[in-house]
Amino acid sequence: MLLKQCGRCKRLIPYGKAYCETCEPIVKAERDKRHEARKMEADRRYNKKRDPKYERFYNSKEWRRLSAARVQADGFRCVKCGAWASEVDHIIPIQTEDGWTKRFDWDNLQSLCVDCHNEKHGRFKSKRKKAKDKSIITI
Repeated sequence: MLLKQCGRCKRLIPYGKAYCETCEPIVKAERDKRHEARKMEADRRYNKKRDPKYERFYNSKEWRRLSAARVQADGFRCVKCGAWASEVDHIIPIQTEDGWTKRFDWDNLQSLCVDCHNEKHGRFKSKRKKAKDKSIITI
């Protein structure tokens, strides 16, 4: 059997493991703590950019009820691709004046899956793809 040193305490352990049975939970707890700290910092930076007006709206009871009803009315299916819908999208964005007045309008809502919602808003596109999209000229 091949042996190597534990990455933390230097005891001999079987090859293929990184840590001994004693160190494994300690290292996992430290990793989880670092991950949680990074997540909290990222959330803090993100929330600084958000407008409290929209944050209050999306956390309101009325919006939660309406969005749940819309997804249920659409049979929990994405209106674009038919996949499992988990998000409700405003067709006219609420960041516009007209969209804000129609924020609770049933006809301004659509159920979308995460992929279609991200695609609609241009989220998580690679930089190369964004540059390619900008270089396309339509006549």
